[in-house]
Amino acid sequence: MSRNKLIVESSVACKVGTRSLPQSDWTAVVQHLAPQFDFVVSPLSFLEVLNSLACGDEQHVILNLKRIEALSPVDPMRPAFLEMPGQFILREVLKCGPVLVETYQPSQMAEAMVIVLRHRGVSAELRDWLAEIKRNHQSGTSGYVSTQDQIRSLGQFVGNRELWLRSKTKHLGILQLTDEEVQRLSVALDAAYEYATWLRNELKNPSYSASKEKSAWIDYQQLFYLADPSLHILYSDNDLTQRSGSSGQRSRLVKLSDVLAKATSARRCASSSLLLA
Repeated sequence: MSRNKLIVESSVACKVGTRSLPQSDWTAVVQHLAPQFDFVVSPLSFLEVLNSLACGDEQHVILNLKRIEALSPVDPMRPAFLEMPGQFILREVLKCGPVLVETYQPSQMAEAMVIVLRHRGVSAELRDWLAEIKRNHQSGTSGYVSTQDQIRSLGQFVGNRELWLRSKTKHLGILQLTDEEVQRLSVALDAAYEYATWLRNELKNPSYSASKEKSAWIDYQQLFYLADPSLHILYSDNDLTQRSGSSGQRSRLVKLSDVLAKATSARRCASSSLLLA
């Protein structure tokens, strides 16, 4: 029987080793979660963490490689990567072949992560690659903001689940869906659809600015991985839960503060037992 799997969301990884999440607390969190989950790496989290490194100097990059390690905390040199969200959906839900879209593959991502972690300084090649990651990230967020602004200008505030699903799969090269496939996708992408609906509702508010909510571009896509019933996401803020509405998939969103509280309590109990022994 396969075990449940856990994605460490990028906002969690970027807290590791900081005042808000000291290394000792993170170690306690990992020890608490490891018996329950296998850690898997979302390529979205990996690329977001790389983007956070690209903005700093050499010292910033090297000191914060622990952010990358946090994505696969049990064995960072042997990370288990997921596919990109679109390809993941094609395989997991529609049962298509392993490579129907041109994108990074898990083995390539895993190799890249190990190479980065082996650096003890920032080479010219690494700096160039981080700069490329940053440009691609900026291009992606700009495209997201442009799409949201277009939706607002057209007044397309009322979402339709089937049209939304057909639009997503059309971008992946699937031009036709059967009624049965629409039903499967509707269940598998429920939380992502609820998030998309939340975004459209926010666009009705003139004070809402998509350019100030760029993280929504990644958060929304992360929810695609919940199509696999064994997958869970470790997150640090409330956006994912608040914006995924009444979706039953919310039960697989694991909040960092809740896990830390349990891990800290278990650590205190263990220390008390040793003192009484």
